[in-house]
Amino acid sequence: MWELAYYLALGYLIGSVSPGYFFGRTIKKIDIRNFGNKNTGATNTYRTIGPIYGVITGIIDLTKSPFAYFLAVYGIGGFTAQGPDIGILVGLAAVVGHIFPFYLGFRGGRGIASLYGLNLIVWFHTLSVFALFLFIITIIYAIAISQRPEIKKVLSEAPARRFLKLTALVLPLGYLAVSQKFLLVFVGVLLAVSLALDGMRFISSAFNRRYLALKSLAKEKELKRFSGYTFFLASTFVLFWFFPKEIAVISLSFFIIGDVFAPLGLVFMAKETIKGKTIGGAILIFLLCFVAGIFLKSLAGLGLSLNFIIIAALSTAVLDQFSFLLDDNILVPIGTAIILSFIF
Repeated sequence: MWELAYYLALGYLIGSVSPGYFFGRTIKKIDIRNFGNKNTGATNTYRTIGPIYGVITGIIDLTKSPFAYFLAVYGIGGFTAQGPDIGILVGLAAVVGHIFPFYLGFRGGRGIASLYGLNLIVWFHTLSVFALFLFIITIIYAIAISQRPEIKKVLSEAPARRFLKLTALVLPLGYLAVSQKFLLVFVGVLLAVSLALDGMRFISSAFNRRYLALKSLAKEKELKRFSGYTFFLASTFVLFWFFPKEIAVISLSFFIIGDVFAPLGLVFMAKETIKGKTIGGAILIFLLCFVAGIFLKSLAGLGLSLNFIIIAALSTAVLDQFSFLLDDNILVPIGTAIILSFIF
């Protein structure tokens, strides 16, 4: 316990080193946080102090969290070396130190470079589920702090529903630890409850209006049709019952990841293709699913080849573009599973 506290404190102190702030004070005699985008990061240093100082700041910010990670993994100062998972926590402590340095009134940079540096090292050093969570957290954080208005608009749309869908990853990941029978019963009960709620909505217009008034959980298109929750649970039940474990896990995991993050593909390319879908969304789905597949490949009991992961990620990205033909909760996961079944 004390060793963990020591490493976390050390990581925080390493991360709190803010070269951009010191360059501002020594080179231009200013507090860089009063200029540009009001932080001590590399971008603001580049624009406010100069290109050379911005590059140096970027390199230091990028390497702070990996440095803290390796100190924890290999040990320092007579303290026991920790595992990669603890190393990730220590690296994150460095990111926190970068964002909230104590000697600057807890006003530092945004931590993007430090997060990217930590991800880059972790991907080559461990493929644990914690590394996957780190990757997902990084994507969410990077997009959440974006100042682009279209990104802010997407983030404000049904946030609770998006969070619920992300937590549904416990279903495919749970399939790695529990029996098929248990999951079928569990998902079947949830599906029955969701169907009952939909039945109540169809019978009572007042109940339906109250449901649709929950903007963070409901969608207007569900006025006269089954909810997305029902379609999702039905697909999950079918996947767990009719398809091999590898195909069920990968198809459902990729769909959940793609469905949650596809609207944020505006970061890459906002050009629309069909019915509001974007090229950026397809690119983001493929990239995220491919990385997630690499992590899933490392989990015991899943014999996933690289070709299998690529085909699954590509199928998910392409089928999502055609979800106007059929509810995406049905088309994407089951369609991906069918494609994988035919090919492999």
